[in-house]
Amino acid sequence: MSNRSAKKKLPAHIAARLAERGVDPEGILRHVHGDMDLQHGFVDQILAYDAEKLYILSGTEKVVHLKKENRLEAVFDPTGFSEIPVSELGKLSVDQMISQGRLISEKDGVFRELADFSIGRTANFEIFARNFNRSFGEDEEDSGPIGEEQELFCPKCGTRYPDPARKLCPKCMSRTNLAGRLMSLFKKYTFNVIMIVFLILLQSAFSILSPYFSTALIYDKVLADAPGPDTVYYGVQLFHEAGLVILGLIAIRVVGVLLNIVRSNYMASTVPKVIYDMKMLIFTAMQRLSVGFYTSKQTGSLMTRVNDDANNVYNFFFGGVPYLVSSVLTFGGVLTVMMLINWKLCLIVAVSIPVILGSYVGIMRFLRRLYRANWVYNSRMNSLLSDALYGQRIIKAFTQEDSESARFESYSRRVQTAHTRLALTQNTAYPLVGLVMRIAQCVLLAFGTVLVLRREMSVGILLTLSAYLNMLFEPLGLFSSISNWWSSCLDSAQRIFEIADAKTDLPEAEHPVHLETIRGDFKAEGLLFEYEPGHPIVRDLNLEVKGGQMLGIVGKTGAGKSTLINLLARLYDPVEGVITLDGVNIKDIAIEDLRRNIGIVSQDIYLFIGSIADNIRYARPDATLDEVIRAARAACAHDFISKLPDGYETRVGAGGQGLSGGERQRISIARAIIQNPSILILDEATAAMDTETERRIQESLAALQKGRTTIAIAHRLSTLRDADVLAVIDKGRVVEYGTHSELIALENGTYRKLYDLQMEALKMIAG
Repeated sequence: MSNRSAKKKLPAHIAARLAERGVDPEGILRHVHGDMDLQHGFVDQILAYDAEKLYILSGTEKVVHLKKENRLEAVFDPTGFSEIPVSELGKLSVDQMISQGRLISEKDGVFRELADFSIGRTANFEIFARNFNRSFGEDEEDSGPIGEEQELFCPKCGTRYPDPARKLCPKCMSRTNLAGRLMSLFKKYTFNVIMIVFLILLQSAFSILSPYFSTALIYDKVLADAPGPDTVYYGVQLFHEAGLVILGLIAIRVVGVLLNIVRSNYMASTVPKVIYDMKMLIFTAMQRLSVGFYTSKQTGSLMTRVNDDANNVYNFFFGGVPYLVSSVLTFGGVLTVMMLINWKLCLIVAVSIPVILGSYVGIMRFLRRLYRANWVYNSRMNSLLSDALYGQRIIKAFTQEDSESARFESYSRRVQTAHTRLALTQNTAYPLVGLVMRIAQCVLLAFGTVLVLRREMSVGILLTLSAYLNMLFEPLGLFSSISNWWSSCLDSAQRIFEIADAKTDLPEAEHPVHLETIRGDFKAEGLLFEYEPGHPIVRDLNLEVKGGQMLGIVGKTGAGKSTLINLLARLYDPVEGVITLDGVNIKDIAIEDLRRNIGIVSQDIYLFIGSIADNIRYARPDATLDEVIRAARAACAHDFISKLPDGYETRVGAGGQGLSGGERQRISIARAIIQNPSILILDEATAAMDTETERRIQESLAALQKGRTTIAIAHRLSTLRDADVLAVIDKGRVVEYGTHSELIALENGTYRKLYDLQMEALKMIAG
């Protein structure tokens, strides 16, 4: 048996079920999850093999909540088990149909169906089959890497991973670690944080003094002990005692307001800086990620993370944290003072506190699910809105306005339902908890009244305790709001750090090679690339172009031409194989040097919001207007730009809205010209132009190509006749390689067929 297939460890709950059937889990080499039996019924199925046998375990996989341990655990309830000796199996292959696939073994011309599965699991089964074949020497070609199956769901709780590549489950993520990372953002502002907490502490202390001055001192020291009206110094003494109490109360209120102003100013100068750091963290992380990351993310979702999620964090720290700290300090201080004043009454009231706190905890857990659903639906609606705004031309071209309105109504309805459920829950649950608070206050007044009548307590103390009770319950009410803010904040932080922690598919080499000058010698050996495991787009591709040469790439649509271009420009890295530039693996070249020396003119043109001049000088922001104009002239863009209302300062919309396809293409070419790269990549650079303009641009590009390596894709083969060498791509491989005359000479060659078809089509048009 071959050792080329690395072992893949079984999940514990699967390993336990196999062990019960006499299988050694440690000996299992690979396994795969299926979801159908051979009768096409849906069932959870595990296929695994060791050195001797293939095992098929059927049953039901689910997640249970262990209440005692307060955690989720995956379990597998078996309903069937079978084993097949490897000696009875031949080469495994996957038969892909419309809605499902089959895993088949072929031995001595006899086919045996082993498992069925839904179409979404095809890639995983193909990788499983390739691993099996390599393990037992059935894969003679050894084409392509083994790869890894994508696990889409968390094994603990069954939640779908937001990013299957990272396998990070939001529900199972440690909230403590998340909170710690969030707090670490404030390290730069430690002094400000200390000052804020200190000022909140002083505010709480002064607020606790206020009820004592306004009730106990007024009723017991001023009113109860006031001299009679017939006393000589009645007016003077009463004014003196009352005046001192009122002045003390005013002083407390004034100091409290001043402390609040100072604390708010500290908050206003600290929290926005942290949110700024956070937004820069997200945006910088996004710029670091590869093109592949954005193909799996919707624009609306990413915009929500930068704006809404950062604002959620801001709202909590600016509005929630001061109340949280103040509430904790006030709650502890008031409870202590009440115990000192009359511990018996305080104990009676304290019985209600666990009930209230327990109610808030239960409400918070339920509301957190509603907040999560609310965010998901809002994010989806934003994504739909973004698509609709960017795709207005397509929508109107196919008269799909009503359809898009219906789609938006459906998404908006979900948002409305989520908002309604959230509001109804809050408006029902919180008043009920408030009722418990009011009942506790009535109980305190009832017992307190009895104590006053029995002369065991003064009226002032009873009113003071009543005021303190309101202060005690107020933080409990705030805890509910703060807990909701905190849950929303942590959910937002999780999504923010998900982006910040995302690893780029194109890492910089640990010790990158810096190339001051680049000749442009490209060489690709044994390239294999797949967007999805088991579906290679480029396979076993070999290619070479010398510095200063022009390489033309031709082939049918979907043959892998643009993918090859992306690999040469290192917008993606090959799964297997090596690409060298001037003899250096492009993975080892400093990314900045590589990007600076490669200019790309793609058929997919994007212009940024801004002036035309800024779009042209995007690759060289320091370029002068004269250089911009020269580049525009070379790209045959100067004439139409000069006719625009503001010339080169004319602003264009996102993607170049307001300009025709050919005009956007010419600006894109001017952008590449001003970059003056060592290597020029043209991907259907003149596809959106008329013949006359194309001829003029070809002349400009011919001048630009002198002295530099050029790699060009074109469907019109006539534009590539002057290429030094041509590569014909078919099904991800280079099937023909040579000059135009050499390839034309191949009578049954692919290039000759393509050329003859185009010439025949041109004759028909001319005729």
